[in-house]
Amino acid sequence: MFFEALILGIVIGYIRRGKLSRLSYVNFSFRFLIYISALFYLGIIVINLGLYDYESFLYSTFLIGSIVLTGLFLIANLSIKYMFIPLIGLALNLLSFLANNFKFPLSPDAAAKIYGAEAAELLNAGKLLFYTSSETATLSFLGNIIPIGNWFVVSIGDIIASLGVVLIVQCIMADKFIQTRSKITFSKDIFR
Repeated sequence: MFFEALILGIVIGYIRRGKLSRLSYVNFSFRFLIYISALFYLGIIVINLGLYDYESFLYSTFLIGSIVLTGLFLIANLSIKYMFIPLIGLALNLLSFLANNFKFPLSPDAAAKIYGAEAAELLNAGKLLFYTSSETATLSFLGNIIPIGNWFVVSIGDIIASLGVVLIVQCIMADKFIQTRSKITFSKDIFR
């Protein structure tokens, strides 16, 4: 969903007569935090592929680490316009995850629509490791309850964070005051 938000932000930025090159001129603070967060998320993908034991505490550790490092990156860059919007979405997802004992609430109806009836039965029986049924979950309205077509299920936090990504990207691209250099340069003729 965030990849689609990035592309949508670029398209809107072009419509607003922005330049893609302006994205490279923005100086993000604590850039290494987002890189470490991406490595944690890559670890989650490896765990989901079945290359590691699901009973391990690493899934929750990597997920919380990824969320916390992304949150710290967003906080460090709050001076960038609209950066608070993805932070709100991230906080809602983290709140939902922590309130449900390190599991995400998932709607059984959405699970049946996207993943099939068997996944919905496993969800209701409590046999999906990283999800709990939104019918019995705390703060279930923050969980993955909104199906997007027949592709995936999203939460309110995901939608807010993606909207923030769209706004940030298009705003940076359309900002005419973002310069190509961070230092002032003088013309040779200025001292003649």
